[in-house]
Amino acid sequence: MKKHSLYLCLLFVSMSFYLQAQNQVSFFEEHIDFTLDAGYFVINGIYSFHNDAEKDISQQIIFPFADKTATIDSIRIVNLSTGRKIRFDRLENSVLFHFTLPSKDTVDVNIFYRQKISTLNKYIIRSTQSWGKPLETAVYTLTTDKNLNIKSFTYVPDSTKVTANKRLYFWKKQHFMPKMDFEIGIEK
Repeated sequence: MKKHSLYLCLLFVSMSFYLQAQNQVSFFEEHIDFTLDAGYFVINGIYSFHNDAEKDISQQIIFPFADKTATIDSIRIVNLSTGRKIRFDRLENSVLFHFTLPSKDTVDVNIFYRQKISTLNKYIIRSTQSWGKPLETAVYTLTTDKNLNIKSFTYVPDSTKVTANKRLYFWKKQHFMPKMDFEIGIEK
């Protein structure tokens, strides 16, 4: 019984430290370039985190995918502040990784991956809610072949541009707390 109580106490203390660190780290901005081509839905994002604490914090991130990680390929995670790749562990529908945020500083993390194209291409953004506050800025672009027929967006683009063989869609959100995931429906 004493051993069980000791484990519960240690778990409570470690969770308290984790929650305290989480409150000092903010996820405040993202810039994501999406591409839909003949075979893949490609996601290339820059995610910005700030450490408001007086000490360095090792931050754990669980990054969710819309599909099982076994179907996701070309995953790359890079700490842009150091230029170093970040090692990650695959979970069923997400990856888990850690990085260090220096005291009173910001770290940008690049996450790149691709998944097979489907009639409904989904990117998880509702997970922003777990941070407890909206993104200060969220900028999204989508590049498609000019002849790709898009049936639906969960978020209507702010603007569109057509080039010789590409179509570009743009979104810019301020104080953005996503209520829906980012979905693009296409005709295949």
